[in-house]
Amino acid sequence: MDNESAIDRVLIYDSTLREGTQCPGISLSVPDKLRIAAELDRLGVAFIEGGMPDTNPKEDEFYRRVAEYPFQNARFVPFGATARVGVKPENDPLLSALAETPFEYVCIYGKCDIFLVENVLRTDRDTNLALIADSVTFLKRAGKKVIFDGEGFFSGIDRDREYAFSCLQAAVQNGAEAAVLCDTTGIADPETCAELTKLVRTELARLAPDALLGIHAHNDCGMADANTITAARNGATLVGTTLFGIGERCGGADFFVTVPNLQLRYGIECIGGERLKELTSASFRLAELLNIKAPAYTPFVGRNAFSHKAGTHIDAVLKAPGSFEPFDPALVGGTRRFLASEITGRSGMRDIVEKICGPDTSPELCEEILEALKQREFEGYQYESAGASLELLIRRLSGQYRPTFTLNSYKVITLDEMAGNPYSASAIVDLTVDGRSEITAGNGIGPVDALDCAFRRAMGHFYPCTLNISLVDYKVRVIDSGEGTASRVRVFIEFTNGARRFGTVGLSGDIIQASWDALVDAYDYWIMYNAEHDRGTAQ
Repeated sequence: MDNESAIDRVLIYDSTLREGTQCPGISLSVPDKLRIAAELDRLGVAFIEGGMPDTNPKEDEFYRRVAEYPFQNARFVPFGATARVGVKPENDPLLSALAETPFEYVCIYGKCDIFLVENVLRTDRDTNLALIADSVTFLKRAGKKVIFDGEGFFSGIDRDREYAFSCLQAAVQNGAEAAVLCDTTGIADPETCAELTKLVRTELARLAPDALLGIHAHNDCGMADANTITAARNGATLVGTTLFGIGERCGGADFFVTVPNLQLRYGIECIGGERLKELTSASFRLAELLNIKAPAYTPFVGRNAFSHKAGTHIDAVLKAPGSFEPFDPALVGGTRRFLASEITGRSGMRDIVEKICGPDTSPELCEEILEALKQREFEGYQYESAGASLELLIRRLSGQYRPTFTLNSYKVITLDEMAGNPYSASAIVDLTVDGRSEITAGNGIGPVDALDCAFRRAMGHFYPCTLNISLVDYKVRVIDSGEGTASRVRVFIEFTNGARRFGTVGLSGDIIQASWDALVDAYDYWIMYNAEHDRGTAQ
């Protein structure tokens, strides 16, 4: 990138609440949208795009409530399109709705690809240019600042370069505050992005020196993040993202990839360094609001981003973190994890054990724990995502484990759903704590939910902290499928209290028993963790 094109700050334009909702499986309630908007505002996003106003009752309610939200950093941007063919802007319902919203900015998209003009709009090139010019003019007269999305710009460049540019010109010459280069079908590559961004930036400087240049990349060819970062490095100052890259088809540029790359690797400020340290925790909160599991492989904030499993890698990272980590995890609020498995190695296992048992742990105990771990993984256990079960195992082998309760019995009863019962299972749990017995029952959607309900009620009488966690993930894996119905199953369970997540594992030929073992570990761990935390010794 040449010095002439260099920039040191960009504005993040996040369209999760519009583009993101087009992702299959994503459906957001009005409260969900408001909470996501609040999180994005706290993170320092400059623009938050919403859906089209006056199109359905849910969107109407959201617009009414978001207009009252006291944004500190972001501007909310309603979304729409140029006027329809044959309809004057003042008579177009969507443009009229945009003009009447109480927001300073609005965004409209218009065709920049002659193929789309002729085959989708079914009109000619001059009519489309007039639609763009007249729509922007109408919104400007209504007092709005207009962001123009050049739909199909990159494909349009391939078909008719001059016309694609003329569509952007029609927008900015009539007052648009920003022109956004849209890679609508995800066909661009970084080299093309660099070239066109610089060309358009030069043209904008001539036509409208104050206009912003934006990028909105789709991920159909897997290049949205790279294209977005490249465009930003070459003059695009309005950078489009969505959370986790969700969106229609293959999605778009991922906020959690784009922002730290620009800020940490290239020194281009997006949200500020202090906010960058909140990215990891924010990613988990936002995943919950989106009702998705935060992708483990997401760079920077994913659970695996700074996780190390191979013994040689762990040994190297212990000696020099930069050997296998591009950045300090703390820069994005992350933590380094060493995963315990049969390939961990002595250095990695010693580090794991010392964090739990203390720095004076003997090499012999570390070796014993490593051998026990190898044997249990041979049997079918897996501890990479079950850190709570691993800690309990280490404490048992080291003699530091103290039982918090004694299980006497449990029983699960399936219910007849056809009889109109809202639950499909009931469970009875009998346990003893400090010589006091407790028998409780619970109903649930399935046997594991029923067991969790009954167990929580019983434990809550003795350990109120167990009432503050909830089960957020449950997975079953058949270990030896060749055995048919006699196969053993491995159950993973993940719990959270809203700020901390932890996982446990159970293994058995009986899926209920495997689930029960994982549940017991979860509550056992949480009681132990809270006791140590209260004493100020929890890590």
